[in-house]
Amino acid sequence: MKKKPPVPRFPSTKAAAHPDDRSWHNGGDIEIVFYARSLRKAAKRLIETLDVDPNLQTAWDACPVVLLYRQAVELHLKSLVGEGSNFLAEPTDHITLYKTHSLRWLAQIVCQIIKTVKWENEFKCEGVSSLADFSALVNELEALDPVAVVVQSKHRGRPGDVPSSLQKSKVLQLVPKLDALLDMLAATADGLAAWDLQLEGISSEADLDDGGDFKPTIQ
Repeated sequence: MKKKPPVPRFPSTKAAAHPDDRSWHNGGDIEIVFYARSLRKAAKRLIETLDVDPNLQTAWDACPVVLLYRQAVELHLKSLVGEGSNFLAEPTDHITLYKTHSLRWLAQIVCQIIKTVKWENEFKCEGVSSLADFSALVNELEALDPVAVVVQSKHRGRPGDVPSSLQKSKVLQLVPKLDALLDMLAATADGLAAWDLQLEGISSEADLDDGGDFKPTIQ
């Protein structure tokens, strides 16, 4: 039986404990998490309204589902990077993290974090059994921008036709994987936040005991 990812907490304890910490979200992580969840809900509701047999007028109606999931994934990737970059030798710049919209770049940093904390065996969900699968899924989502697909398509059909990658059937096949990805990203960010808090507590106690020489090491 496939192990289910842990259920994410909303909001995380770290957000409540340190609301004014300097970060890419400027203390607004609770609101951003709720917004990301709303994007996902909106995508689900839109899926329920899609025509069973789309015609030329409704053939593109599934494309906004991709964009809603894309932004939700972007926010969850940023949340994970924000929580986990402290474990890296060089933490990610907050301003760069806030401004970027590149899912590929964010996924690369996530992979670095997962490797650093040695969570490769836990970082799995439907459609993702390895970091390579994770990167592939994120790359697939980023490549589905409707405007980019149309502009860059070398095999465009008749005017008005939807590219095969954005047809309703293909989008609906991708949705379960994206749902699982969002759950995994949220759970991982929560886990990193809890671990970071624990290390902060250990470090503070060590500072009192031996004058501040203790430096926690991530094995």
